[in-house]
Amino acid sequence: MGLIRSLAKKVLGKVAGRDAPAVSTPRAEPRPDPRPDPGGRPAASTVTRAPERVAVAGDEEPVVENAEALSTIECSAQEIKERLDAGEPVTVLDVREPSETAGGIIPGALLIPLGQLRARWEEVKDANEVVCYCAMGARSLQAAHFLREKGLFNATSLDGGISGWMEIGGKVTRPA
Repeated sequence: MGLIRSLAKKVLGKVAGRDAPAVSTPRAEPRPDPRPDPGGRPAASTVTRAPERVAVAGDEEPVVENAEALSTIECSAQEIKERLDAGEPVTVLDVREPSETAGGIIPGALLIPLGQLRARWEEVKDANEVVCYCAMGARSLQAAHFLREKGLFNATSLDGGISGWMEIGGKVTRPA
């Protein structure tokens, strides 16, 4: 759902004449031009290849190379609050240290400090969508990138962290 929402925002931004948030795009890969030059050698040219789809058998979904480029890695606190209030299945992951979480967490958040994420990332591997957050957003961005490297392409970072969450009136609870 987060991927679809991100793509829709980008398209609507373009239609409305506003620039949508930038996303990384696949780099051009040099490929030889099949047409020979007058000397008989293939001429070198740069051709950009579109992301390729990999065919799979059975019930598996196709894998798209560079899938990260198709989705935005940051989400706003307001968007996540509205989605959580609507009961959407979003896994919220707090990557702050225990000394920081003592002041309050987003209700229902899973607590995995960034330093432990490499060892514990599989705790969220089956989540439909993971929204990482920290104090301001820097560590959660690292966490989202790491989770995407592990194949969780719907991992995002809460822009502004817990500070942004509380700024829009998001509630916090004490961790158990």
